[in-house]
Amino acid sequence: MKRSSMQSRLAVVAITLFAIVGTSLYSQGQPQNQAQRPARARADETLDMWNDIGNKLIAMAQDFPEDKYDFKLQKDQRTFAENLLHVAAVDYDLMRSVSGSNVGPDFGKNKHNPSREVHKTKDDVVKLIQQAVADGASLIEQQGDAGLDKITKYAWGNRLVHNSYTWMFAIEHSGEHYGQLVIYYRANNLVPPDSRPRTFR
Repeated sequence: MKRSSMQSRLAVVAITLFAIVGTSLYSQGQPQNQAQRPARARADETLDMWNDIGNKLIAMAQDFPEDKYDFKLQKDQRTFAENLLHVAAVDYDLMRSVSGSNVGPDFGKNKHNPSREVHKTKDDVVKLIQQAVADGASLIEQQGDAGLDKITKYAWGNRLVHNSYTWMFAIEHSGEHYGQLVIYYRANNLVPPDSRPRTFR
């Protein structure tokens, strides 16, 4: 047998062995015949979504340099800080409609755009967005699935909606502002916290 033919056969055997061992190791890391997990309560799923976007905004509020808190790309846009204040204020407005109570601070006449004169520092802004996320999470937990099914007057407009609709709107609204703040990061040559490489142990 020629040497090159022998080397070719050895290479094929080696590749086959690597494939078998690799597949075996991969399958050992996978659950064997694991039953599909059942759906959790809708309130738990809603809470996950609420906390996911809320925690991203909190991380941004804590991370973004304070000397850039008044940065904006266009003159008719909100600043970085104003975006976070707006999200918190809208969240509270929606929480009031869902709970039928006067939860949260009074933001004055422009209830969806709290004044920077009141929330002057980075710490002020961080505390407000943290509190809004915590208060929303608490309300979702307290009301549970029954709360999602409850019909209330929508915060804006003369119509009734299920509370689940109001929570979906709040989560989606926060996601829109998260996307805008990502652009603010990139415009300052910064990487948003959620886009940074993670270290896995």
